[in-house]
Amino acid sequence: LSVALSGTILSRCPACARNFANLYCNNICSPDQSLFTNVTRVVNRTVLGKPQLAVVEYQCFYQQDFAD
Repeated sequence: LSVALSGTILSRCPACARNFANLYCNNICSPDQSLFTNVTRVVNRTVLGKPQLAVVEYQCFYQQDFAD
């Protein structure tokens, strides 16, 4: 849903939309998240009666060549 919404907003620039989607998917799905992600805020929540932690804020660190 988030990627679809950004695609609508960035539709004037298909390359920008693809780059944003790539960055989003890398942040969310990468098996190497621990190498470039620092969780800075979590909250307690209950799902189906079980307490869980949910990440609500994080920092990402990328090398310059990835950013380029």
